[in-house]
Amino acid sequence: MPNSFPEPCWGIPQEACEQPSAFATAGPNPFMLSGVFQRLLQYHFSSADNIEEPLLKGYLWTPSTQCCDISETAEGSSYDYEPSRILIKPSWSSLGPEVQQLPTLLIKRKSFRSNSVALRNQSAIGMSDGWREGERHHMAITGGHNIVCKGGTGAEAELLGQEVFFRMLHFQQVIKRDFHLGSLLTQSVSELRTRNDESKTSFYTVVNLDWSYMYNWLVIPESPIVKRVAIHQTTFN
Repeated sequence: MPNSFPEPCWGIPQEACEQPSAFATAGPNPFMLSGVFQRLLQYHFSSADNIEEPLLKGYLWTPSTQCCDISETAEGSSYDYEPSRILIKPSWSSLGPEVQQLPTLLIKRKSFRSNSVALRNQSAIGMSDGWREGERHHMAITGGHNIVCKGGTGAEAELLGQEVFFRMLHFQQVIKRDFHLGSLLTQSVSELRTRNDESKTSFYTVVNLDWSYMYNWLVIPESPIVKRVAIHQTTFN
């Protein structure tokens, strides 16, 4: 099937974010990265030409698990695209019965945390672009994602984990550059694991990604809504 889906694009430039009222932030965020990884894998599996493993070339992703845009022709019914042969979605999305039947890639965000950086997380006076004076702050954020590769057999889960691992390895420098990350590392793919769902056993591997970036924000001094609080005896009655 020819690839009818566009090369991944990252949407609105980060500079186009509207100005907040009290403080401004800039740079990536963990939830945006979930969408980036999901869209990259959807594009990868939308064409057999992108898939390196010969046994996975029939695992083509389309936007639906059902045939869409049916039209009648002299030869019979025609569809704009075939049903998806693989599911690629966030781990928190609704997982219907099709998950039990189709190979699945689940993008799962791991925990993220702030980390002090010597001399970089101190406040400093700065200016927002075309805006007012304020205090600039910097803090390193580190976290990661897991991509869970589920298959109906152990071999299927192994091959999906291998395919996803090398795809993310190939593109980690591009994503790091385009989204201003400090680092993005495709760390590992796990050993084969199993899970028993009711009467069915599923197999999966986990691709582990780690990333970091510098989180920046600007605090604008403004008069507080409440400058002082009066305490009366009736407050405690």
